[in-house]
Amino acid sequence: MKTFARLIRRYVLATAGIILVVVALLLGMTIYAGVRYNGASDSVQKVGALAEALHPTADGLQWDAAYTPAEWMQGYAWAMVLDEDGNVIWQQDLPEALNHRYTASDIAVFSRWYLADYPVQCWAADYGLFVAAEPVGSQWKYNITAPQARMEAMVGGLLPVAVLLLAVVLGCCLWFSWRGARHLQAVADGLDTLAQGGAVQLPTTGFAGELAEKLNETGEQLRRRNEIIARRDTARTDWIAGVSHDIRTPLALILGWGEQLQQDEVLPAAARQKAAGICTQSEKIRSLIGDLNLTSKLQYGAQPLRRKAVTVGPFLRRCAAEFYESPAAGDSTLELELTQAAEHTVVQADEALLLRAIENLLHNTVGHNAAPVHVTIRADAADGMLTIQVTDDGQGYPPAVLAVLQAGETGENPPHILGLHVVEQILAAHGGTAAFAQALPHGAAAALTLPL
Repeated sequence: MKTFARLIRRYVLATAGIILVVVALLLGMTIYAGVRYNGASDSVQKVGALAEALHPTADGLQWDAAYTPAEWMQGYAWAMVLDEDGNVIWQQDLPEALNHRYTASDIAVFSRWYLADYPVQCWAADYGLFVAAEPVGSQWKYNITAPQARMEAMVGGLLPVAVLLLAVVLGCCLWFSWRGARHLQAVADGLDTLAQGGAVQLPTTGFAGELAEKLNETGEQLRRRNEIIARRDTARTDWIAGVSHDIRTPLALILGWGEQLQQDEVLPAAARQKAAGICTQSEKIRSLIGDLNLTSKLQYGAQPLRRKAVTVGPFLRRCAAEFYESPAAGDSTLELELTQAAEHTVVQADEALLLRAIENLLHNTVGHNAAPVHVTIRADAADGMLTIQVTDDGQGYPPAVLAVLQAGETGENPPHILGLHVVEQILAAHGGTAAFAQALPHGAAAALTLPL
């Protein structure tokens, strides 16, 4: 199945796409965070503004009058100014423990990191070194130092490493997908085999092992069920053929004796009339037996189609002639209407089966109407299809029969439609259709359609 191959390919491509998107998002977030949250740069700039807001006066260093000291120190814990010797010459909220002289080494240390756990920032002003401290725990302040060559090598090797990692991830995806595709392909082949009516025995290893095991069980159940159905169908066909064969011999004797009694002028007219009725009913039984055998063979494909070229015009005239010669026709009449296209149209069909279909329609028409009827056979060929319509002016199909023919609704007591069912089977075997409806203003209408 190509579906599984496409499915695996889509998963692999989707995985690769997701990896690329995630990498791009991580890089973008890193760059955004570096630009958006560059706290050290912001802190230095703010300390510079504070240092510039402090002015030397006659009374010492004083804040700019634009804001109060509390407003200037908003966000800071304390501030101080050191002279060149490290002495505190000005302070704002400086803790008592930190109010002392600082050596050059002390200044070098806390300017880079912390002073008594306070993160501090320094600014060199004309009046001295301005130092401002933020609250404890408010800033993360660490410096990273590395050789220039190492950093350049790291940056230069970042792209190859990323490509290598991506290749490894894709390789893993492809390998797992290939392994999964092998098992899924076996399952797909098994499904194809089951769909075609075959038996399967799939290996039950791998991640699809449970599914394969279920398919094996399903295949075994289908095989057993098909064997039961085949044995049942064979038994049914053999039984029908056997019963039909056993009935033919006594039926032939009944017909022969009935015809002799019907033609015996010594017998009274009433007795000869009864003998004619016996012959008529025997002919119906013979027709039913033939239909039963034929529908059984058509249903199970045991009836071969001996296709040959059949010219529609002569064929339908032959059907009409045989109908008139049949005793079942009685006083009914038949009219044949052929278009010029249908007259010379040739169909590839089993002539005997097609003749049987027309006969069944004609006999059904005269057999289910008490009074003689007028039957019309119309034929036309157009758009690659041959259409044969058989209509009569009788009482039409009973509603129950029409419901079964049109919708397949059988109900509790389905009507007897074996002859018409045979017509449907014969047309279906030829790739055509049979449709039944009521004729207007009254009567029955059957339409047979055959592909040319």
